[in-house]
Amino acid sequence: MTTICVGDKSEIKSWLEMVLKKENLINISVNILGTSEKGDGYMGDIIFVFVSGVREDGFTKEYNLALKCSKRSPALRNSLSIMHIYLNEIFVYNEIFPNFIKFQRSKGIREVFDSFPKCYGMFRGEDVEVLVLEDLKKSGYELWPRKEPLKRKHIDLVVNEYGKFHAISVVMKEQQPDKFQAMVHVLEENLMKLSGAGDMGMVFKSAVDEVYDLLKNDLDEDVMERWKNFAEQINHLFNEMSKNIKGLRVIIHGDSWNNNFMFKYEDGDLNSPSRVSIFDWQIARYSSPILDLSYFLFSCISKVDIEDIHDILKMYHKSFTDHLAHLGVSNELYPFKQLLDEWKCYSRHGVMMASLVLKSCSSDKDEILDISQTVESGKDFTDSFLSKTRNTDHFKNRIRHIVEHVAKHKLI
Repeated sequence: MTTICVGDKSEIKSWLEMVLKKENLINISVNILGTSEKGDGYMGDIIFVFVSGVREDGFTKEYNLALKCSKRSPALRNSLSIMHIYLNEIFVYNEIFPNFIKFQRSKGIREVFDSFPKCYGMFRGEDVEVLVLEDLKKSGYELWPRKEPLKRKHIDLVVNEYGKFHAISVVMKEQQPDKFQAMVHVLEENLMKLSGAGDMGMVFKSAVDEVYDLLKNDLDEDVMERWKNFAEQINHLFNEMSKNIKGLRVIIHGDSWNNNFMFKYEDGDLNSPSRVSIFDWQIARYSSPILDLSYFLFSCISKVDIEDIHDILKMYHKSFTDHLAHLGVSNELYPFKQLLDEWKCYSRHGVMMASLVLKSCSSDKDEILDISQTVESGKDFTDSFLSKTRNTDHFKNRIRHIVEHVAKHKLI
């Protein structure tokens, strides 16, 4: 357990006593089961705990919880607004999700979008923010191995849930404009406080350049020329995706790589997931749904399935329009042609993200730098993302079909 991020057992118990007050427990006992592995989270760590307590009526209650704790490093907290990153996620769990659930139920929808962990509450101290979530592992959910592309059934499941999630914004914006705009305002305020932290444009430019160096002798010259031109546009692209989105805008997840999804399986068949839970909502914001879709697909898709992206987008569109209809709005509000046009404009965001994420997915645990240690050594936190991976063959195999696809379809 790292003392930079995590307190001792008595401190953890004090957090939980405060958060679980609404559960009407007289007293609780806490058993710490473990922590997340290195590389599972840059901005914080997870503590897994088992909690038992007695209610005032004498009944015993038990909880398997995951405590998501921000890093406590003063140097890191001063250089990067970790507090606002966590406050953004806390706002998603405290306000956006409850409002979305209530709105869907007001329309009589039985199968609402609720593909996220249950949140019991949060604790905020002087140097730490803590989200208390259900431990999805104890509910039968599993992470997909981050070095492997997702299977098609996993992709379909996520895309369908994104379709439902994005549709809620469209209808709420129309029918409850004041409430919806108030939520968007908070997200935009939080994002504004994060936008000046480090030169992430430089980080993405470095990642795209690294892909060029890896593949320049392997792929056709015209493909690599397109990639080189793409690299030269990164700073402009990074700013465009933050500020100049046109067309459909919704509240998006924003961090759509495969380490932020857990899947539940029936009968232990890892090829047939029955449910997905989406987590890490720290950079949720108001933007184009294409940012979620492209980031997810290009970061997770295999060489075989990338040929079916058009069909996958159709599946997303059907889920989106079906949920619009369930919410009582015309399914012609977002024609498939508009989605494809916006895919051509904004899917470069996913290409950019995949260039960085797939390098991380190819790296071994010992290669991933601790962001706190990087800053405490006097470097900028962005230096944590600039190290190269020794697994260059794996990285090439994960990114090569992405480069070929986006060049072939003139997405860059």
